[in-house]
Amino acid sequence: MAYCVGIDLGGTNIKAGLLDAQSRVLCKFSIPTEVEQGEAQVVNNIAVAVERAIEESGVPRGEVRGIGIGSPGPLSHRTGVVIKPGNLPCLRNVPLTKYISERTGIHTTLENDANAAAWGEYWAGAGKGVTDLVMFTLGTGVGGGVITDGRLLRGYFENGAELGHMLVQPGGRLCSCGQRGCVEAYSSAYFLARWAEELIAEGRPSVLKQRVDDCEMLLAEHIVEAAQAGDELAGYVWDRACYYLAVVCVVMQHVTNPQRIVMAGGLIAAGDFLLEPVQRHFHKLTWQLLKDHPEISFATLGNDAGFIGAAGCAWEAFRNEP
Repeated sequence: MAYCVGIDLGGTNIKAGLLDAQSRVLCKFSIPTEVEQGEAQVVNNIAVAVERAIEESGVPRGEVRGIGIGSPGPLSHRTGVVIKPGNLPCLRNVPLTKYISERTGIHTTLENDANAAAWGEYWAGAGKGVTDLVMFTLGTGVGGGVITDGRLLRGYFENGAELGHMLVQPGGRLCSCGQRGCVEAYSSAYFLARWAEELIAEGRPSVLKQRVDDCEMLLAEHIVEAAQAGDELAGYVWDRACYYLAVVCVVMQHVTNPQRIVMAGGLIAAGDFLLEPVQRHFHKLTWQLLKDHPEISFATLGNDAGFIGAAGCAWEAFRNEP
């Protein structure tokens, strides 16, 4: 038998698990990242998580073929270096795969966390059985990953599949990246709530105004709740968020021609209230020359996608070794 360890490196927690070649999870757990303790502590905690995964799963150490780490970027998959992740300020130009390989004696591969999550869904979740997949993660921001013909798209500069920064409204709302009109500026949980606040500040009526007047920061779930209750402003913001997601789905249909587009992240808690308008707008926007429409659905692995996908990336690295 052979196994791989997957690590999902986050700013607060490290999620870890050990999987076999059929993507079966033998153990999983989470430990604090301890970013405030500095680079050496974070690296040590990753190594400790690897050792714990092997010990808790009870597999022979010699049968562990690889370690996969999914980390916030920017990073270099080729060199295994974490460059400058925003929520891991202690890690700057850190050769993470080198450090973990030396500590554990096991070959280690590094992947962007959004790519790892997309690979997890492709390998073991909502994308299982397809060869071409696009995943959008809809949380505080909008991220994602692209798999084409069974391979992750990384690009020459290793910064491919930054799906949240595709322009849907050139010159539109300012995004945190500095561009104007990114889909993230309209369809992420954080920005759609800020958009609603701005419209209320302009004098647009809404049941949400009381929350704003009470100095309460609006959340995406407040927008969903108000929109479902028939609030016009909330309904407008939510419909536009779904519309712009449909726009980028059409873009990806023509760029990579996926079999399936999967949505993940906190916003999918809205269920059909999200999925149905995205599908409806997509079918209105897309071309009619061919019926090459991808299936649009939800992810299934939840918070486990990151470490599962990281382990899957380790499996790919092991299989492709000369």
